[in-house]
Amino acid sequence: MNKSKTILTAAVLTSFLCTACATKRYPITTELSSAETQLMDCNDLKLEVIRVEQTQLQIADTAGTDWRSAAGFLGDFGIGNAMAKSEADKALANRLLTIRDAQVTKGCPI
Repeated sequence: MNKSKTILTAAVLTSFLCTACATKRYPITTELSSAETQLMDCNDLKLEVIRVEQTQLQIADTAGTDWRSAAGFLGDFGIGNAMAKSEADKALANRLLTIRDAQVTKGCPI
């Protein structure tokens, strides 16, 4: 019985350690829909690029080391924060790609 209790305890602890829990909140963006990009002109698309650049700065600022980094490391070795940042970066890159595609399609200067 003691051996099975030890194995169960180890399994539970391992599952808690492997569960990622972000302590930081990164700004998440969505891709622009084709309907949105059709309605936008070159100036609108340029403004969206500026918003993406500002969001990139927010993500970089949030990624800095602070008490949430320490709490995240203690909770899950920082995996949750790294995953949240990765998802925010990926979503932002997809949005920028959509904007750049629309700029090329409309013949906007980049």
